[in-house]
Amino acid sequence: MYVGTNYHPHDWPRERWPVDIQMMKESGFNLVRLGHLCWDSFEPSEGNYDFVWFDEVMDLFAEAGFKVVLDIATRPAPTWLHKKYPAIQLADRNRNPLLAVHRYMEDVGNPTFQEYAYRFAETLTKRYAGHSALHAFGLCNEVGSGIPTFSDEACQRYRQWLKTKYGSVEELNIAWAAQRWSRKLNSFEDAEFPVAGDINGAPERMLDMRRFFSDEQLSYLYGLSEIVRKNAPHARETTNHWGENPVLGFDYLKGYNQIFDLPGIGFYPGVNPEDRNALFGACLHMNHRISEKDEPIWCLEFQTGSFGAYAPPRGVLRMYAYLSLLFRSEAICAWTWRSMLGGEEQYLFGLLDHDGLPGRKLDEFRQFAHEMAKLESIGLPYLPKPEIALAYSFESFKVSENQKGYYKTTYMDQMMQTFQALGEDNVDCNIVNLRHIEKDYKLLLVPGHCIMDEASAQTIREFVAGGGTVIMTAYSAKVDEHSTVFGTSMPGRLSDVFGIRANAFERPVYHYSDSNEGGLQKQKMNIRRETPKIKIHDRILDFPIDYYEIVEPSTAEVLAVFTSLESELPAVSVNAYGKGKAVYAAVPAQIDLMQALLNNIYAELDIKKGPETPQGVIARQVGDSVLYVNTTSSEQQISLRAPREGKISGRMHEITLQLEPYEVEVIVREDTNDGT
Repeated sequence: MYVGTNYHPHDWPRERWPVDIQMMKESGFNLVRLGHLCWDSFEPSEGNYDFVWFDEVMDLFAEAGFKVVLDIATRPAPTWLHKKYPAIQLADRNRNPLLAVHRYMEDVGNPTFQEYAYRFAETLTKRYAGHSALHAFGLCNEVGSGIPTFSDEACQRYRQWLKTKYGSVEELNIAWAAQRWSRKLNSFEDAEFPVAGDINGAPERMLDMRRFFSDEQLSYLYGLSEIVRKNAPHARETTNHWGENPVLGFDYLKGYNQIFDLPGIGFYPGVNPEDRNALFGACLHMNHRISEKDEPIWCLEFQTGSFGAYAPPRGVLRMYAYLSLLFRSEAICAWTWRSMLGGEEQYLFGLLDHDGLPGRKLDEFRQFAHEMAKLESIGLPYLPKPEIALAYSFESFKVSENQKGYYKTTYMDQMMQTFQALGEDNVDCNIVNLRHIEKDYKLLLVPGHCIMDEASAQTIREFVAGGGTVIMTAYSAKVDEHSTVFGTSMPGRLSDVFGIRANAFERPVYHYSDSNEGGLQKQKMNIRRETPKIKIHDRILDFPIDYYEIVEPSTAEVLAVFTSLESELPAVSVNAYGKGKAVYAAVPAQIDLMQALLNNIYAELDIKKGPETPQGVIARQVGDSVLYVNTTSSEQQISLRAPREGKISGRMHEITLQLEPYEVEVIVREDTNDGT
């Protein structure tokens, strides 16, 4: 287990370096991340390198016994590179150049940028490949963050990408439904980025544009990875990429196995743990980065403060650290060591205050670091073997964001509701790519997966036929791989597997569209036309339903129905297909519904739930012990069958484990079947 921080020696006087390193060592730290965001400190001008200062930094950390994650700092690019080659700059949606006035304003797909970035990467990796402190190279910082570029040069690359993908303009016209609105192309040179000002083009074209940007970022990361593997074959490679970024991002699951050796992340649940969506969203992203790797994840950045927020409430940083352990982290690396005096993160507060003195945050990290020594024997890092797969689709995310007029419940909201339903039961899952699932699972969850390409449909078909159970929710399988709506019974390509037709739908609330249909601006009105509820077995689920699909069973049986309507309608269906079952929910994923469905399926599939805990207490069995994390601001109590000693506190707990707000504890597992 590793505990440490991010350090920026180029921000501080040389005489301060030993002071900081000694303070880190006394705090129990054994890891540091260096080198990021400072390309021009290594290469002040083209071809003129200065590594003397950094050699000293590396040697100081080696002498102190630290492991170093050394970032290959290719973003942001130096000013001198932007000035010499303006073509590497971004362009906005109107094709106007954007000056590099902020970070991440370089075009990573530009060949000139790549030439210089890879040259720098070659030089850096060769110099430090054999250094005794080096543990891993970081593949740049937060690739996926920033904005897309719409320059003429990028558009030429886009046209070549389309030509490679489709082969002929005739195939491209078919894929883009170009007969609509007289938009046929006569050559690939007719293709443009489908954006102009605030206007977006057709959904088929928007999806391909997103794929192009994604592929370029993956290709760039692959190039960095190849350089590391060539020059430093014994070093790990990792990155705190931002594939999930809503503005840019990339299809991480498409290339993660070829690029990323050690999963990494910036863990930023925010400074308000009451925001459950942010808290568990950070954990969902950890699972996404691991996917199906049998590897722990490294939190290469770990929240200490925020922009204008000194810290979360007392105890929360330590709680966050333990929470990350339950989602397979092996390294906690605080962002950042010292609050910076200038630049774009001037008031993003670190472990040390602006004057270089520690505040209460360092105490929490120090406490966590020293407690890790007590827990060496329990079997960390936690590496479960999940029996449940949760499908994630970058493309579904982008399609639903582009077509909000229809997808009123966002794709990520469906993902979060499903993930939190598992979380409340303390059940692990792997995040999987439907196009290619690598491991065996008993249950596959597919919430709101609006794109259903041939490969994904075949995966689901074979999974169910082979004896697996799948749960799919509303808005799924609506469009094909080109983002064209299916002209067949839905769920597209899978209606026989689920034994239903689900083409029609109702909106129980007033529907408002931004489209100015007929030249008449429509009003936003707060009207509810129906209040459907769901009856499943003997239980009534009453949560706001703003959209439900009209499910017409063919071979499927009805598992739950909508009530409080003119007549009962199927709400959940189940179909036997091959050796398995396909379950379809006619509403978007919602935590109460997903928990109700899961609790029936756990026993049926012999999937063991995690330790039983009050809501908000997350727990996992780690070896012969159970690690409990109270994520709430309230005292929580867990029943024990016999007195147990807490491995963290050293206190004896009688028949009740009492957890104060944001408190944690490790209890040796009782040899019972009651979940404690």
